[in-house]
Amino acid sequence: MTHPDAERWNARYAADGEVWLERQPRQLLLEYIHLLPQQGIALDAAAGVGNNGAYLARHGLNVIALDISMIGLRLARQRVLAESLPLSTAVYDLANLWLPADFFDLIVNFHFLERATFAEFHQALKSDGLLIFETFLRSNDDTPTPDFYLEPGELLNAYEDFEIIHWKERTIPGTSKVTAQLVARKPNTPV
Repeated sequence: MTHPDAERWNARYAADGEVWLERQPRQLLLEYIHLLPQQGIALDAAAGVGNNGAYLARHGLNVIALDISMIGLRLARQRVLAESLPLSTAVYDLANLWLPADFFDLIVNFHFLERATFAEFHQALKSDGLLIFETFLRSNDDTPTPDFYLEPGELLNAYEDFEIIHWKERTIPGTSKVTAQLVARKPNTPV
């Protein structure tokens, strides 16, 4: 039996994969590229077709891209093979995420919310590791699927022990959608 989210995303990528591949990396990532390590291991969570992951790989990082969509990741693999980029993919349900401790130099998560990842991302980042996270915020009580939307301040509270570099809740220009953005560094903890 296939996961309903996998079926939905596989259908979207099968129908419009080329359109998704043409998208630029997320603006928040572009704005904070200067903070990224020059080398190391990055996680692209809910990677889709790997636009963000490919961008990170072009900047010298070894990237692991996880997503529930096999078709999205297949498109990502075709791109990275053509460019010989250091990006590995794995079909993975992030609702059941397990990551090794103190492993990643960078974790990016865009337009996806699974609250169980908060603790996993926390422990999986190395000391001084960077987290770049942006997803949708519940902006009214009529939200059809509230579990997929952050509450105001929730993302900031989840990483309150990190060094907060950027945090903002904002309306996406030209829409009624609201996102929460966070760029934060895990504190350097003595061994």
